[in-house]
Order: sequence, then structure tokens, then C-alpha cells
Amino acid sequence: MPFDLFGPTYSLLAKALDLRSQRHAVIASNIANAETPGYKAVSLRFEDELNKIISSRNSLHLVRTNPNHLPYSDIEHVRPVIVQSLSRVTRIDGNTVDLEEELTALSKNQIMYDALAQILKRKFDGLASTIKELK
Repeated sequence: MPFDLFGPTYSLLAKALDLRSQRHAVIASNIANAETPGYKAVSLRFEDELNKIISSRNSLHLVRTNPNHLPYSDIEHVRPVIVQSLSRVTRIDGNTVDLEEELTALSKNQIMYDALAQILKRKFDGLASTIKELK
């Protein structure tokens, strides 16, 4: 398990950015295969798993019994799931990519990624400010 130097918020934001990046790649693959006969569009799901981790953090408080033990970080165990949507309309060539839907998903994902990156930047700015004040 990696050492969580900055606390749970930083690791949560970092994991969320990583998952958003993975979702971007999946959506981009769908868009790239919009004209590929037989291609089945997929999506990347991780919100439910991330929410479970967040809610369990609120109810379960682990205590280190020895200062030499590394802090527990369950955020690393969040694994995205790739799912094929059954509700999509299949074209005559067997392709299920809805280009408009994919472009909308790409835009939404980009907005969420940018927002997370901005939050993480502000966290680091606050940390840098604190360090400068301690000098």
C-alpha cells in the first residue's frame, strides 16, 4: 500500500483524476470506432465503487496501533468496470456507437476532470502557502 503523505483527500482526488482519465480513453475508443462494423460501445463505471469507499470512511475509523505501521488507504482498491450497454440501438452493421451521446459524455467527463484538477491544484496551493509561512 502506498504511503498517504498528504491525507485522504489528496489520494481521493488523485484516484478520481485517474479514473476520469481512463473513462476518457474508453469514450475516445468508442468515438474512434463509430464507423467500425460490429463494434459494441462500452462505458467505464466507477462512481458506485468510489461512493462505497467514501461512505465506509465515514462509518469505519481504523486506528494504527503502532506508529511504524503505514496508514491504510482503501482508495487504491477502487477498480473501474467496463460495461456494454444493452439499451443502445444497434445499426444494420451491428455497431452500437451513438456519436452524439459519446461526444456529450466526453464533454461531461472533461468538465469533471478539469474541476477535479482545479480542486487538487488549490489544495497544493494551500499546502505551499502553509509551507512558505512556516519558513
